[in-house]
Amino acid sequence: MKRVLIYTNEHKDPDGAYTKRVADHFAAKGVASDVIISDIRRTEDKDAEIDQGRSDYDCIIVLGGDGTVLQAAREAWRLDIPMVGVNLGKLGFLTEIETSAMEQSFDRLLVGDFYTEKRMMLRGEVIKANGEKISGRSLNDIVISRYGGMNQIVLPVYVNGQFLHEYRGDGIIVTTPTGSSGYNLSAGGPIVEPSSDVMVLTSICSHSLNHASIILSADDQIEVRLPEDGLIQRQIELSFDGSLRVLIGDGDTVRIRRSEKHTRFIKLNDMSFLETLHKKLGDA
Repeated sequence: MKRVLIYTNEHKDPDGAYTKRVADHFAAKGVASDVIISDIRRTEDKDAEIDQGRSDYDCIIVLGGDGTVLQAAREAWRLDIPMVGVNLGKLGFLTEIETSAMEQSFDRLLVGDFYTEKRMMLRGEVIKANGEKISGRSLNDIVISRYGGMNQIVLPVYVNGQFLHEYRGDGIIVTTPTGSSGYNLSAGGPIVEPSSDVMVLTSICSHSLNHASIILSADDQIEVRLPEDGLIQRQIELSFDGSLRVLIGDGDTVRIRRSEKHTRFIKLNDMSFLETLHKKLGDA
């Protein structure tokens, strides 16, 4: 490795001590680094400012929790490089390295003692009633939920052009296997093995006695068609990994499918998914 990108959540590392520790360690090994400070609390799609002319980064080192990893994933697939997370948060499902083992882990990176794991991403597209199109990608999930107010929203959902169900409640979550242990789990959805090729559709606070999640093929296309005359529909928000947010309303259509892009994670240990799950949920 010759150059790494350090992606830091300033709220998890307020004095920059961990960031400096990482940069200093790589510098001592003759590896250059650049640092991006990311504010995980931002709600607009303001990607971190990277010199897009650079293509010589070997990987991204993410300092933060799962939310920071989700933000960094946008840069990882854009730059087509793998990433690894250092857990400065709580559960850290998406992080690989604990702070107590940072230096040892980085030394393994430098000698190539690791493998990479591809994770499926979602691509969502909003087709506004006026013809405008807005798109985005997610590593975890795409959520369609009510925006302001307390009224339920109505979401007619189609799969591959066929009507599936009219969801009434606070909204729906479409998640990847990677994201199944996040919001989807909190909403009562199933945890899915991360390498699976599926999507999970889970309702949020459903106004129905039947609110079971549905597991769909990764090759399916999910479509939400908002009616043109539904007044409540004006208070709906779509979010990509909780960051990029788009207001949608009457007559808009949302299409969600598997992205052609993947996120590549650097793996340093052979701990199975079930072992990781037991450890993380046991610590919760």
